[in-house]
Amino acid sequence: MAKNKVGKNRIPFRLNLLFFAVFILFSALILRLGFIQIVQGDEFESELEQTSSETARIDAPRGLMYDRNGELIVDNELVLSLTYTNEQDVPDDERIRIATELSKLIEVDSEEMENIPERDKKDYWLVTHPEEAAELLTQEDRNTIEDDDELYDLQLKRITDEQLDELNEEREIIAIWREMTSGYYDSPQRIKKGLSREEAHSISERLDNLSGVDILRDANRKYLYEDAFPRFFGRTGAIPRENLEEYLAKGYDRSDEVGTSFLEEYYEEALRGNKGEILSANKSNNSGKESNGSRGNDLVLSVDMALQQEVETIIDEEVDSSTGSFINDKEAYVVLMEPQTGEILSVSGYSDHLGSISSSFEMGSTVKPATVMLGLQTGVINQHSVVVDRTLNIPYTPPISSVSNLGPVNYLTALERSSNVFMAHIAMELAGYNYGVSQTWNTTEYNEAYDTFRYYYDQFGLGAETGVDLPFESTGINGGNASPGNLLYLSFGQFDTYTPMQLAQYVSTIANDGYRMKPHFVKQIREASADKTKLGAVRQQFEPTIMNKVDINNEYINMAQEGMWRVTNGSRGTARSYFNDTEYVAAGKTGTAEIRIRQDGSNRVVEGNNQAFIGYAPYDDPEVAIAVIVPYVYKDSAGGTSGIANAIARRSLDAYFDLRKDRPDIEPDDTDE
Repeated sequence: MAKNKVGKNRIPFRLNLLFFAVFILFSALILRLGFIQIVQGDEFESELEQTSSETARIDAPRGLMYDRNGELIVDNELVLSLTYTNEQDVPDDERIRIATELSKLIEVDSEEMENIPERDKKDYWLVTHPEEAAELLTQEDRNTIEDDDELYDLQLKRITDEQLDELNEEREIIAIWREMTSGYYDSPQRIKKGLSREEAHSISERLDNLSGVDILRDANRKYLYEDAFPRFFGRTGAIPRENLEEYLAKGYDRSDEVGTSFLEEYYEEALRGNKGEILSANKSNNSGKESNGSRGNDLVLSVDMALQQEVETIIDEEVDSSTGSFINDKEAYVVLMEPQTGEILSVSGYSDHLGSISSSFEMGSTVKPATVMLGLQTGVINQHSVVVDRTLNIPYTPPISSVSNLGPVNYLTALERSSNVFMAHIAMELAGYNYGVSQTWNTTEYNEAYDTFRYYYDQFGLGAETGVDLPFESTGINGGNASPGNLLYLSFGQFDTYTPMQLAQYVSTIANDGYRMKPHFVKQIREASADKTKLGAVRQQFEPTIMNKVDINNEYINMAQEGMWRVTNGSRGTARSYFNDTEYVAAGKTGTAEIRIRQDGSNRVVEGNNQAFIGYAPYDDPEVAIAVIVPYVYKDSAGGTSGIANAIARRSLDAYFDLRKDRPDIEPDDTDE
């Protein structure tokens, strides 16, 4: 009986121990659940709400642009945009229904409808013709091809032109649908920017039936001086397809608008605004908290818009008064620049400003100061060298002469009176050709002479990239080393071609004692200011950038400068009659390049001139440099007007100094921050 008593006592003890352990575990679990529900409940509920809500980013306005005197020149204006937020679980037929409804409420740009990519049309056809789409694949296709993407591509290939032609009446719907589906899920995609009042009103009345559709505030660029500076501001628009991946990698959305040309494109990172956010509580509630973004940074340009307008008027008046002088369309370009900083004060054109960086011309005698300097630097001439200016007759080369036989000339009179023959002698000496003695040219030596000319020209910016702060620029046309005779034409500006911007950098380099400065349109990047009439704090100041010092002795630069002074002030200077009564002292060089050009609308080749002028002032302390080119003018004997470029240069420099004298200096550097 003793054994039985002991055995009965052991079983209850183990059960009690087990029950006690279970009790402890359940108690801990209950306590933990209570702690989570009571103490941490609000925190987890907030996290859950954040997880189930949607955040949509909305565009912020771009930065503004001001001229060098703080004048607002590029603004933003409020517009309304139609957007669609695409959700992953929305069926295709619902998107088609919404696109169809929207096509009845808004006007779609005709160009956009005409340029719908074929791939988008095919995608739309597959969505709207599911049964026919299924018939494009055979059972064998489905058995042998496992990858869905490959099957889809096969369907696309089998859609016929006739099937696509059936969609012509649905182009508006397709254009809207492709915009609806081109963005990311749960992010607003811009369908149309700049809704009319009628469109916005009609859509607002139907929003309950258009899930995902919304109308948001947006901004359009407003170019206040578009007529006076039309091309260089640039434009904004959709991200170009070829740059899409690059922008996406930088955090842009597919629907974003970006700068697509010129200053808008070059300074995209600075001008881009910081996006705002719309936070909705859940998918069924499209209204939520809105976080405003911030405007992008503002640009202060180096351009003086008052001067720009003056120069535009001068060009128009001078060109229009020379009716009948132009072989083809009227053209004229002017660039004014600060020699010591590279700041561009004005870039103007008669009908197209873009030609100042994209079009190149033979600039004639304006290159002669560089030719004189390289001749002095290489030792083929010196300050005492004298050449008898008379017609040169060289085998296999057209006769070379100046405007008339000038007689004995040195480097000063060669610049003052514009001697082609003096420059040609520099070229011949460099090539080892002794005029009147040598019978043939040494191929090695004349090729080396070409290289020498272009080496020095390049240092002044002729034939080289200027470095201007724009997405692209032309560097002109290098004519190659075709023949010895063309080397002589190169020496006085009638072979290689240069842009007006290059010509302006070249004369600025001369005025700046051989220091080539990088030309630029933007002086400063500033923080956005709430008051558009005041400039924000400076974020970045663009200091003058020296690109190089020309490899020429300062004494020779001074000698060329003296020769340019004689052009505008000497008794026989080719521009004396235009500058002899100025209140300032200028230095310059005229240029006339003989050209042959095909006349528009005919096969007739016409002989004419490119008229050019370079200069700077004041002579002793240059603060402005100018380059003018008036291309493709009939010769005087054929009805062309002479001196158009000279007249434009004189009046433009007058305008610069008149503005400096008649108004206070209110440049942004002096603005309170």
